[in-house]
Amino acid sequence: MKSILLILALSIGNLVNAQDAASFFKTAIGKAQAGDMPGAIADFDNAIKLDPSYTDAYYWRGVAKAAVGNVNAALADFEKTTSLDPGHADAYLTAGNLYNQEGNPKAALANLNPAVKLLPNNMDALLNRGKAQTNLGMHEAAIKDYTTVLAADRGSYDAYINRGVSYRQLQNFDKAIEDFTSAINRDKMNPDGYINRGIVYRMKEDFEYAIADYTQAIVVDPNSSDAFYNRGIAYSKRDQHQDAIRDFSKAISINPKDADSYMNRGIEKVIIGKKEDGCADIVQASNLGLALAIEQRNKFCGF
Repeated sequence: MKSILLILALSIGNLVNAQDAASFFKTAIGKAQAGDMPGAIADFDNAIKLDPSYTDAYYWRGVAKAAVGNVNAALADFEKTTSLDPGHADAYLTAGNLYNQEGNPKAALANLNPAVKLLPNNMDALLNRGKAQTNLGMHEAAIKDYTTVLAADRGSYDAYINRGVSYRQLQNFDKAIEDFTSAINRDKMNPDGYINRGIVYRMKEDFEYAIADYTQAIVVDPNSSDAFYNRGIAYSKRDQHQDAIRDFSKAISINPKDADSYMNRGIEKVIIGKKEDGCADIVQASNLGLALAIEQRNKFCGF
């Protein structure tokens, strides 16, 4: 009889805990919707303490932690979510997107593969899996995912841009230009399409077209250090060294930690006879952590 009463007492206690956990979860969601992420996280903590198997509490706590920039803790919560519920597609998708943002495409792909399997018609999952595959050099697989996305949404700017990048890496320049042009036609005020198409033209040694695209990117976004840097490279290829120096200088003024622009500006200065100034730039690039700058320092400066 005592054992039956004990089991009954434990069951009632678990039910009360579950009810209390649900109450904390509800208030946490309300706080998150109001923008109070620290308060939401505290309530999710309480819900999990009362019910350590509360899958959705782990997931939404992860979302709240990601919102305040606590990426590692967020990823740990998403991993806990999928360990409790291997069918939790949103946890795989959110973790995969976050890993992509953090520059970890291998971990992104490990999460986005199950996300796509669970959500085969989710274009966000396919697009982000494509991005991970592009960053891992899996360009044929990435192109397949982007093409599926574009079959469902011909207006997807990101799909055109990323498929164009994969085509460019495969040296399929005509296809890359076609995709970047499609992206530009869908958003003429985004510099990425112009910059990426300019890179293809530069790789084809069509420097006039490349410079035109970089210039248009600068018109759209005068603070695009990437556009100035890439135009500087194109000018350098045409032996327009003063123009190249001007663009590298502008890129540095926008982004003072742009090691590539320091190195290339330094090389241009050495070429036009300003060795001391040029070597100072190359040294600055190496100080900023650019390994190639050390090689260029030895080549152009002799130390």
